[in-house]
Amino acid sequence: MEPLVVAQITLAAVQNILFATTTGLVACGVMGERSGMFEQATLRLWRAVLATALSIAAFAYLWLQAAVMSGSPLTAAGAAVGAVLTASHFGLAWSVGFLGALVAALSCCFGRRGFPLFVIGLLVYAAGKAAFSHAADSGDFSLREIIHAVHLVATGLWAGSVIVAAIVLYRRSREAGGSPGQKAAFCSALSYLATVALAVVLVTGFYNAMQDTAHAGAPLFGTAWGRLLAAKLAFVALATALGGWNRMVVLPDLHARAERRDPAYPAVQRRFDSLLSAEALAMLATLALAAVLGHTSPTGG
Repeated sequence: MEPLVVAQITLAAVQNILFATTTGLVACGVMGERSGMFEQATLRLWRAVLATALSIAAFAYLWLQAAVMSGSPLTAAGAAVGAVLTASHFGLAWSVGFLGALVAALSCCFGRRGFPLFVIGLLVYAAGKAAFSHAADSGDFSLREIIHAVHLVATGLWAGSVIVAAIVLYRRSREAGGSPGQKAAFCSALSYLATVALAVVLVTGFYNAMQDTAHAGAPLFGTAWGRLLAAKLAFVALATALGGWNRMVVLPDLHARAERRDPAYPAVQRRFDSLLSAEALAMLATLALAAVLGHTSPTGG
């Protein structure tokens, strides 16, 4: 694999993680506000930082794509950027996604009033990204493209909320912040969101896989794409199992001990946090593999 392609995949993985984390911040911010777990000013700052980083990563990806499409060295790719933007489908789709990331970053200048713009920016970014994925093979604004955009947003909500929550709960445990009731309420909201988002991810992901392999010229697991998909699904299954154990076994115990102010509550919270951290690591692996899949032909050609 050429170094430029490896760099593209790396940047795509970075964008996946940044988008998921930014989306997770939105979800955790809403859940945390209800349970009193977050300071909104801090959330706005982190949303601005992550959205800005997403914009920068997207621009760097454009530069790499220009180098790949033009066959020019990375240092000379600037001359091809204009042509890529104006004379290719990728350029149009990238422009939509970049505009969304930029809107999300700039919306933070408007304080609380900028929150709707921030959400719209993330949705536009997801639409742009779907427009230059494998889903674009069916044409612009197709059902396949729309479903893939929904898949990206649902994945961002699921993976991002878990990643952000794992970091927040870890910091809270070290700072002794938040009452047991607040933490238990936040964990319940997180578990519910993750369950709903996972259901959407599975349905849309199954549809995507069927569409992507409809014209495959080899058995699914006989291709590099199929083997990568199997690895990704293994991490999805691991994350699902960890989240399911937390939801079905640990969370009820957490609530019961929080309600009666049981001295053993911190130990149960640590168990929940540990499983959540392991789930977050599985999510990071899933997002990285998704980037590799996006740069691999599903047909084995």
